[in-house]
Amino acid sequence: MKLKHCLPVLAVTAAATVGVAPANAAGEQYVALGDSYAAGVGIPTIIDQGCDRSDHNYAHLVAGQRGYTLTDVTCGGAKTSDVSANQLSSITATTAVVTLGIGGNDIGFSDIVRSCVVIPGSNGAGCRNRYTDMADRLAKTSANVGALVDAIRSRAPKARVLLVGYPKIVPDNESSCAATQPFDPADLAWARDTVVAGLNSMLKSHTGDRVGYVDTQAATTGHDICQDPALRWINGVRVEPGSDGRTVHPNHFGQEAMSIQVLGALGNGGGGIPTGSFGS
Repeated sequence: MKLKHCLPVLAVTAAATVGVAPANAAGEQYVALGDSYAAGVGIPTIIDQGCDRSDHNYAHLVAGQRGYTLTDVTCGGAKTSDVSANQLSSITATTAVVTLGIGGNDIGFSDIVRSCVVIPGSNGAGCRNRYTDMADRLAKTSANVGALVDAIRSRAPKARVLLVGYPKIVPDNESSCAATQPFDPADLAWARDTVVAGLNSMLKSHTGDRVGYVDTQAATTGHDICQDPALRWINGVRVEPGSDGRTVHPNHFGQEAMSIQVLGALGNGGGGIPTGSFGS
């Protein structure tokens, strides 16, 4: 059975943009950089098997709405070092728009998710107690992100750069997840307040002249991993039948919601809102 979703019209506020002037010209060169959350891993159609990159990630949706000429080098599993080694070279002096979504793999996000899964009978995995160095991990990642932003600005001094934050993976009420996901509630609260919030705060700290931050949290609130499967825009530890994307990653509705926030940060010219349903 197909799961039917309806993507609402999402309000885009001025808070979505920090230090970025509106984009105007179709045909501008747009380069998308980043990790699996930017690549849209597992969402049909996959156009790069090695990177698990989708043609329905937010970069493609934004480019389609605005008429940008897109170079998408996002890649599942990418760290800041991979962006520096394999993605930055796509940026040139004529690049007008750059999005960068990165940091989760640097701090060990996938390992954290795996180690936080509760083993039956264990009374909670105690994941939060295994990563007491998270502040150091975030600080090291922040330094790397800062270097990437500097490198982007050096390669394309006139480009508008957007650092795209991570979506609402865990709800505000972690106890609501007890019946839906195999995590200890205290671990989920830690993951929300320390890991995801820490990543987003770190990314936002690098805003400045022509460098903005895109908040995707509000746009995906109510569609986290703990919601009823028909409402999830972020998959849980399994991908429900009829859904798409990888586990604990945005499905195509999550990517659509993120694309709307990016469009708003660039100065949405009133283009159509992406819509769709699972299995279509």
